Amino acid sequence: MKACAPGKLILSGEHSAVYGAPAIALAVNRYIRCHAQQTPTDGLSWHLPESGWQGHISWPDLRQLINHLDHRFKLFEAGELTAGNILETPQQLALYALGLCLPESDPVSGLKLTIYSQLPLGSGMGSSAALGAAITSLGQKLFSSPLDTPELFLRVRYCERLCHGRGGLIDAATVSYGGLVEVTQGQVEPSALQLGDGWYYIHSGSPDAGTGECVDFVRQRFADSSIWQAFSAVTEQLTDAIVKGENPGNPLKENHRLLTQIGVVPEPVQQFIQQLEQLGGAAKVSGAGSIKGVGAGALIAYAPAIDLSALCEQYGYSYFPIEEDTEGARLED
Repeated sequence: MKACAPGKLILSGEHSAVYGAPAIALAVNRYIRCHAQQTPTDGLSWHLPESGWQGHISWPDLRQLINHLDHRFKLFEAGELTAGNILETPQQLALYALGLCLPESDPVSGLKLTIYSQLPLGSGMGSSAALGAAITSLGQKLFSSPLDTPELFLRVRYCERLCHGRGGLIDAATVSYGGLVEVTQGQVEPSALQLGDGWYYIHSGSPDAGTGECVDFVRQRFADSSIWQAFSAVTEQLTDAIVKGENPGNPLKENHRLLTQIGVVPEPVQQFIQQLEQLGGAAKVSGAGSIKGVGAGALIAYAPAIDLSALCEQYGYSYFPIEEDTEGARLED
């Protein structure tokens, strides 16, 4: 049995969506894939080849882990844990998502789970949401009944609260539904819009600050600021440009200025984007960014007819053209 879920890139609305501003995001054709095989050994064995993580847990211990992580989330809500410390190890998210799919009685056979990822961890591509969506799609098929897309979205959001202290609408919706997704006032709306050509993903290096840390930093400084109205306006301008097939450069540039103002764009990334703008392109952080270090994770760039190779090589960045995934999380043949 196999399942996959796409990564995501936020086109506009990161951080500001927390304060009710609209956001738009796109599912992209980079995936987390999960393969499951039945085994005669009781319980769950897991292996993540890229990271080298592997282990085994019995079915009763997996159920206890669910309760343990729910308790740690309550400690976070009580202010006794930070968002980044709810999970004790990254692989616990995969175990939690699968554990929620278990039937009332323990399975009679064991399961070997292998997880492959094309998504850099903590770099703005929704790796935790994609992991939760792929595991849930697989687990529901194995142990219960498949969820429809709205149900899957809610389950992924519930799992992801363990990563960031809250279940993000944007990531969970985009990896579940696929395609272009709009979030407005807490409501998710899949969109039929097409992004068009000339868009690129650029990896600026892993951020030194996690999503929860960046969100807390911004909240402490800008929670009551009028800046979110400016973010709302620029998201609407970008959406309008996509609808009309017009050049999105100006709203992207303004979005970058606003993200820089709230402090989530490291100086080397600002320099890179400045040079790209001089070449006629535009770019912005896609995701939480970073409040320290030199990397900000994912960037999105609009750079038609621009050769990015020399500039990206100068900074040590990797890049690829953005291609849309229209299906979202799903089982595979």
